[in-house]
Amino acid sequence: MHQLSPVGVSIFLVFYVVSQMAIGVWFGRGARSDADYYIAGGRLGVLPLSLSIFATWFGAETILGSAAAIAEGGLSGARAEPFGYAICLVLMAVLIAKPIRDKGYVTIGDFFRDRYGRHAELACAIVAVIISVIWAGAQLLAISAILETAVGIPGLITLFVAAGAVITYCYFAGMMGDVATDNIQGVFLIIGAFVLFFAVEGRFGGIDAMLGSIDTDQLRLVAPGESVFSRVDNWAIPILGSIVTQEVIARFLAARSTQVARRACYSAAAIYFFVGLIPVTLGLAGAHMSVPGGEGDNFIPALAIETLPHWLSILFIGALFSAILSTIDSNLLAVSSLVSINILGRRHAKLDPQRQLRNSRRATVAAGIGALIVALSGSNIYELLAMTSVFGQGGILVASLIGLRCTFGGQRAAMASILACVLFNLVTLIFLPMRDALGEGMSAPNAFAAVLAGDVAPIDGYFLYSILIAIFAYVLVALLEGRRSGEARPA
Repeated sequence: MHQLSPVGVSIFLVFYVVSQMAIGVWFGRGARSDADYYIAGGRLGVLPLSLSIFATWFGAETILGSAAAIAEGGLSGARAEPFGYAICLVLMAVLIAKPIRDKGYVTIGDFFRDRYGRHAELACAIVAVIISVIWAGAQLLAISAILETAVGIPGLITLFVAAGAVITYCYFAGMMGDVATDNIQGVFLIIGAFVLFFAVEGRFGGIDAMLGSIDTDQLRLVAPGESVFSRVDNWAIPILGSIVTQEVIARFLAARSTQVARRACYSAAAIYFFVGLIPVTLGLAGAHMSVPGGEGDNFIPALAIETLPHWLSILFIGALFSAILSTIDSNLLAVSSLVSINILGRRHAKLDPQRQLRNSRRATVAAGIGALIVALSGSNIYELLAMTSVFGQGGILVASLIGLRCTFGGQRAAMASILACVLFNLVTLIFLPMRDALGEGMSAPNAFAAVLAGDVAPIDGYFLYSILIAIFAYVLVALLEGRRSGEARPA
């Protein structure tokens, strides 16, 4: 295994990031309002949106976290990739794209305000902001893992540099610049994935030998001792947990028509599925190789350094950066839009377009700082992303799918759905695992760290339970709302 030159990697990455920043700033220079900044004026076509959605979706979890989990535990370690998340994109196109795009919203919070009222808008926006900030923090952790493996740069330094670069880039680029760089980054990471695949295949002596090295035990989709309910839950998390996400919804709204939005999502799902099979295959086959330094989330970077020539290793590190940067910038813009338009609300709406744009950019900076704080806390990438995929998401999902298709239920029903889901997630993802960890003799700080790292398992089926709780809360309160409304009508 060769060690990459810190100077060579640093020069390449500085050049790459600066060039991406320049492209983003150039394409984002025409923004005159927050609608231009957040949804590019709603004028984008199928091809740029397809690659942008793919690049946004194909982040640290796909190329780093899932490959490492599969190398360690076979397909059961990360069965969501690429199947579950590709299905999720298709469901977005079928269930969400048309009603959201037809209304001309800027954020998912706008729908909640229009359908349910101000309080529901706030609840939705706050939960979505928390999810996206933690997601962005996990992407920064991935950057740290890459550079620490490749060139030995301390993770703390990497986090601050990466956060500064991404914040600066997003501040000026907005959605138009984001989509432009997503297209470049998408192509770059597709090429990088195939280059590594063929390098590993060559190390095995051919595709037949590579695939033949995979044990049948690795292909099991069910972990030992896993219950049926837990299996269903593990599929439900990727398929249902991310259907209503601002990062992709913003791209629906940036499309010039509903048909364009749907076609772009279908295309992105297809690209994601086929390219996503590469890290899955690398995880399965790479488990039978000796990969120095390939423990945990460092598996893919270490595999690249082990199998690729020096200059290709550097290019592949750039491809990994592409995958991660394209996700972080989307996260930060999502948080910024929800904070500016939905949380600040009327205060933001009263400003003139130029001041709205300045506020939107400041919110982007705040989002980046929040992501950095999350990253500094540290955690396993895959577990952190899996947790944030479901935190409060069941409530937003239930209220969105019902509210988009019928008039049953009002503001109290939506609020009940979201709050019930959040409380249930806090209990099942934090408090109960903390109790178990403390019961094993851990100190409170160590127990909390173990919970965040996914070392203490939550109850089986926690996501499905959260959806059922959200449905129950929504329906119950909606029925009470209907009864009160009937009692209030004059005879």
